[in-house]
Amino acid sequence: MLIEDNMLYAFFDGDNIGNTIEMLLLEDKVKDAVSLSESLSNANEVVRTILATKTGVEIIILGGDDLLIKYDPQKQDRTLLEEIRNLYKSSTGVSLSCGVGESLSESIQNLHLAKLYGKDQIKGVR
Repeated sequence: MLIEDNMLYAFFDGDNIGNTIEMLLLEDKVKDAVSLSESLSNANEVVRTILATKTGVEIIILGGDDLLIKYDPQKQDRTLLEEIRNLYKSSTGVSLSCGVGESLSESIQNLHLAKLYGKDQIKGVR
């Protein structure tokens, strides 16, 4: 179990995923939509495996294009967050925005800022 002091939350969300899948389906590109969905699922499993090897990290939500983790910034730094973003982009072609905060609500607010400031970035503490 993780120690609660000084923990940070990082909330990742795929950029324009819902819209992309909807457009593919509207254009009757079902195979492309299925392929994107499968690539997201595969990326999630890779991320789950990577995070299981890291100390001071707890997965709270991992599904679809959402990932919420709690992590100890004394054991893991922003490099981990960039590693996750880069993995998704290289394996799916999808960018992720990320909000980091000392609370869940702060991480959500920073995720919204990351999206407002152009997506495909990390906003928040440290």
